[in-house]
Amino acid sequence: MLFTKSVTLTSTSTTTVFEVPNGYSAHINYLFLSNHGGSTNNMTAFVENDTDGDGSYTAKFYIFNAKPLTSKDYLEISNGAMFILQPTDRLRVASSAGGDVTALITFDLTYTGLSFNTATT
Repeated sequence: MLFTKSVTLTSTSTTTVFEVPNGYSAHINYLFLSNHGGSTNNMTAFVENDTDGDGSYTAKFYIFNAKPLTSKDYLEISNGAMFILQPTDRLRVASSAGGDVTALITFDLTYTGLSFNTATT
């Protein structure tokens, strides 16, 4: 089933747009970042993965890293591009300056069955 999730960034804090629930995978097929503010923002969007199951989310895959986005401009990834996220992966975004920035994703959430973390502590 397709879903769309969005967040508005009003500060420089990194914000989670979406975290894949346990037992599901998410096929992100659209990513849209829009700067509604009056000045340029450097946009960062990345996927975090908790590879060792301890909640540290140290593995990051950057989609955009400090990409300049001028006032009233946007970035988008579509046209067949797809990112596959696994359980507990999360998409996060940040901007270099507080302002009116919107991040939006469309994804297909697919049930894959429950899985258990086999990491040992």
